[in-house]
Amino acid sequence: MKRFLTVLSLMIMIPYVTTLAWTGRLGDGDITGLSEEEGPRVIVVRNQREVPLSVEEFLIHVLAGQIPAEYGKETIKAQAVLARTYIYREMDGADSIYEEALDMDALSRSQMEKLWGSRDFAKNYEKLTEAIEETRGLFLTYEGTPIEPFFCRAGSGSTRSGGEEYPYLKEAQSPGDLKADGFLSLAVFLPRTMADKINSIPGAVFVEASSLPEEIQIVERDGAGYVKKVQIGQKTYSGEEVQYALGLPSSCYSFEEVDGKIRVTCKGIGHGYGFSQAGANALEAEGYDFKELLNYYFQNVEIANY
Repeated sequence: MKRFLTVLSLMIMIPYVTTLAWTGRLGDGDITGLSEEEGPRVIVVRNQREVPLSVEEFLIHVLAGQIPAEYGKETIKAQAVLARTYIYREMDGADSIYEEALDMDALSRSQMEKLWGSRDFAKNYEKLTEAIEETRGLFLTYEGTPIEPFFCRAGSGSTRSGGEEYPYLKEAQSPGDLKADGFLSLAVFLPRTMADKINSIPGAVFVEASSLPEEIQIVERDGAGYVKKVQIGQKTYSGEEVQYALGLPSSCYSFEEVDGKIRVTCKGIGHGYGFSQAGANALEAEGYDFKELLNYYFQNVEIANY
């Protein structure tokens, strides 16, 4: 559990747009570094020149890639707080940090325009900028320290507990997840194809295609329905090992045989820990503001101001 969540902490800033092959670096001409804002800065390097941006300036480029711009303003504000939390956590009290040390994708203005379309660019840019300005300096803490701000596109209808290692990650009912595009997905494999993928897992014990799906047994699920352990043949794997091997969007899955093939039904998008963007967007429609959204998906946390 500890090792898996450590890996997740390095992945939390993956953008929601997985079909666009951005480099994760701002393009030339999209930054100036001339702001007179005080406070912590992110240093980007262009043409062998260091350009310091305030965290608030940098956030617009990050937020554009993390959450659909059509989502509600309060949901986007909550996401802005989480993105800022990640930066402050990585800075660890320093006044500045290099962009490459953050492992965050940051879209340039031209990439934003390609993502949103020229017609919606100005509207969406303003919306995200306002979300950042209205949460300026705010970040999430647990016992006085910035948390690891886990988020996902959509949970399984519930988010996952982080256990003792991450006590601020709670299991929260999140029915709005079901409204997310791609919440429910199906994948169909020939037994040979699935066997090849399972056998490619590092440390795998060879499994014959003829033994599938009979020798697949889900051993353990967590409270939100995500697979923790699955036995295939003589080997027990983590739910995430099989998820990644099969290219599934989450580890909340089940298997069944259909006409000699293996159908995998999967719920949710992402790891399922922390803030569910789709779930929060649905709660916002019920009247939740960004602070209430953060406290809904995290427990025993406080919103601090830099």
